[in-house]
Amino acid sequence: MVRADPVGIPLAVARLIGIAAAVSLACGGCALIPLATVGAVVDIAGTAASAGPAVFRAGKLDVAFMGDSAVVKEAVRHAAADLCLHIVCDASQSKHGEIWRFQLEDDQQTKIEVTLDRRTPMLCLCRVNVGLFGSEPTARLVMSRIEHHLPPPTAPPTTSTSAKMKQSREAVSQVA
Repeated sequence: MVRADPVGIPLAVARLIGIAAAVSLACGGCALIPLATVGAVVDIAGTAASAGPAVFRAGKLDVAFMGDSAVVKEAVRHAAADLCLHIVCDASQSKHGEIWRFQLEDDQQTKIEVTLDRRTPMLCLCRVNVGLFGSEPTARLVMSRIEHHLPPPTAPPTTSTSAKMKQSREAVSQVA
């Protein structure tokens, strides 16, 4: 249960607004913190809402892809080329290569970090990090370009239940 003050504002939001107001007052002669920044700070404290499988929160967009991590890595490289982003870093972050890190940069030297985490041969988690106050549309555009370069997901080969039952009956009949 979320505690609220008598006005009905959740306590966490009230604290963040108070901190933002205190920081703006402490600036003295400096330019005051823009209202958009205060809104972003309050938004960070809120819950992550998403209309689809990708979740954007605190400057990070997370999604899971069904596919081989090598294919996803190549999709990130193609997405960077599509958007004319410079690849500053393209390297493994772990001993066994389960985590791969890309650092992309635009013409204004703004950094976008893409991290791939191979969970299984057919599951790869992807995070696009545009920074705490970064642009959500930019993160979603990078992610959509990555998805554009991925092949459609295919179901891993499985044996149907009826085929398994048929194999079991044949095995039993051969033993008998």
